[in-house]
Amino acid sequence: MYWFRNGSSLDLLPWLLAFLLAWLAGWLLASHAFKLSRNERLIAGLGLGVVLSAWLVNVVGRWLPANLAFWAAPLLLLLVGGLAAWRSPRRPLLARADLHIWPWLVAGLGFVWLFLLWSKGLALFDEHKNLSLISVIGNGEIPPLYHEPNFYLAYHYGFHLFAGGLMQLGKLLPWSAFDVAKSLAWGISLLLAVVLGRRMTGSVWGGYATAAVLALASGVRYLLTMLPPGILLRADSLIQLQGTSSSIGLPFSQALLAGWPVDGGPPLAYPFAFLNGILQPFVMAHQGPNIFSVLIFLLVWLLLPRITGRFSTVVLAAVFAMWALVWESSYALFALGLVGFAAIHYFRKRDLNLPYLRAALAALLLSAPVVLLQGGTFTEMARGMLTSLSAGSQAAGSLLSALLPHSVAAQAEAANFLGFSLRWPPAIVSSHLGALRLFSPVELVVALFELGPIVLFAPLLTAWAWRRAQAGEWILGALSVAAWAGLLIPIIFEYQTDRDISRLTSQALLIWGIMLVFAIGDRAARWRPQVRVAAIAALALACLGGLLVAGIQMTAASSTQLGDGFDKLDADLAAQVWGTLPDDARLFGPFGSSTILTGRLAGQLLDVPAEGSVWDMLEKEPSLEAIRSYSFDYVYIDSRWWGNIPAAARANANLNAGCVVTVAEVWDNSRINFRRLLDLSNCN
Repeated sequence: MYWFRNGSSLDLLPWLLAFLLAWLAGWLLASHAFKLSRNERLIAGLGLGVVLSAWLVNVVGRWLPANLAFWAAPLLLLLVGGLAAWRSPRRPLLARADLHIWPWLVAGLGFVWLFLLWSKGLALFDEHKNLSLISVIGNGEIPPLYHEPNFYLAYHYGFHLFAGGLMQLGKLLPWSAFDVAKSLAWGISLLLAVVLGRRMTGSVWGGYATAAVLALASGVRYLLTMLPPGILLRADSLIQLQGTSSSIGLPFSQALLAGWPVDGGPPLAYPFAFLNGILQPFVMAHQGPNIFSVLIFLLVWLLLPRITGRFSTVVLAAVFAMWALVWESSYALFALGLVGFAAIHYFRKRDLNLPYLRAALAALLLSAPVVLLQGGTFTEMARGMLTSLSAGSQAAGSLLSALLPHSVAAQAEAANFLGFSLRWPPAIVSSHLGALRLFSPVELVVALFELGPIVLFAPLLTAWAWRRAQAGEWILGALSVAAWAGLLIPIIFEYQTDRDISRLTSQALLIWGIMLVFAIGDRAARWRPQVRVAAIAALALACLGGLLVAGIQMTAASSTQLGDGFDKLDADLAAQVWGTLPDDARLFGPFGSSTILTGRLAGQLLDVPAEGSVWDMLEKEPSLEAIRSYSFDYVYIDSRWWGNIPAAARANANLNAGCVVTVAEVWDNSRINFRRLLDLSNCN
């Protein structure tokens, strides 16, 4: 019901082989394209293999069927790794000494298993968009469509390329593919944090501390409960809870003491006071793309200072391109930091003679055209701008058609150009608490607790990072610029979906939190002992909320949730029909679930069909004649949708006509609930 479509764990072996091939390719690249130590090569190679093989799926999946694309990607990557080894004077091909870190790999497997236990028992962020994307990409819809015909999706679907392989090669069901992919990315991220922390602090314990801060750090909203009651009562009239948090239905001061009413949560509710609307603790990062973005961020931090030449520059350009496809805000923020640091350094020194800074800029520059053409948010934004610019220009329109062959003007219009506007008054944005105005003393106090104590060390960390950058570790300077941009942009600018802009602030806090570990461990840092003690205390306070969240999630470890209200009937139907419909088949059915269970796009991804649309009309009054008149070949019916249709509409649907063929049908023991897929292609 949860794991495999065919019920056998042996079905995972093809995916496991492809995964190991990608890891081997990444190990070759880490060994011969970058100057990494023996403690770093195997784990960095694991990250490279996972990231680049998924990126190659996005490339080859446009021309190859899914079963070949998910094999071709790791094999192509292995060829690239072999080329790197052939070009490199370094011998042996792979160093046996790299394997001495096997205890770390065992620990990483433990992290994967722990997160999988949590994910299996939770259905957080299992929105239709995640499961739908994994299902259609796993079935070969690359790049994914927003809706038919040929309107591509403006979304960060890079993570779903990785998860889709688990469906196609590993025969997993959508929800298990989602959970396994998240868990693998989470475990690899912690391993990369250990490796990076060990390099930067020169200590194994520094690596462990980096991983702990990554996993647990968050804000300190819980400390608001220690303030005088009058301050919190004043906050009640100023702060309106946003999104899911508004379901608490209590004033802010009382909501702090309540549980977070989220669907699919653990048996013991998350205490709202220990959550955060800016930097969610990594132990709670169940969305998927955000985990994969952290993995790439740490990988870039490891690799950029170890570039060896043009070959590694090209490899990094591909990693950058994948980052833009996974989490465009973090890619853009890093790019801004790198270019901003280079500009500042050039203005001050009149050169760019820091080690491999030019190569890093070249990798970023190489990634830009790929980002604009590979699919996802940036591609569709570029398509929309070109569509606008080419209005009334036949020549420009021809160029648009050549570069970006399918117009998606409706989507581009919804996204518009960047979607930013000036914010007044300035505010710190929390996805739970909304915009907290800096000119309101009470809101400012709440905002500082929401940000957490790490932000108080930002000036000291900037000075420390700049000294290290001038000594050659320029990536610290670039990240420092990126962090300040991530903090200030949401304060100054408002976004069309304002809660999403908190991702920039989250990235800033993540950078400063990891940097704070490194600065504490840097004996050359000019920090007084009292400052170091205060920094350690700040990290401890920031990690307490994440530690409690992790404990709460333990209560879900023994349970299983499929997500989105799915049950055994859905799993049984998916086992029979997923990936079996013809490539040109058009499917009608309940929004979301029909796409997830069959692997074929039904309706549109992400958004519910508009009121009064054809899809909405057919959902309310389905009939054989109406469905066929819109050229749908198949219809998926479940009792949840069918039972909500008026009896008269069900009687007139005529979906039991002689020309209708039942492809698959499952019932529960009560013979009340069912799932059914019908073939209407013989009906004229």
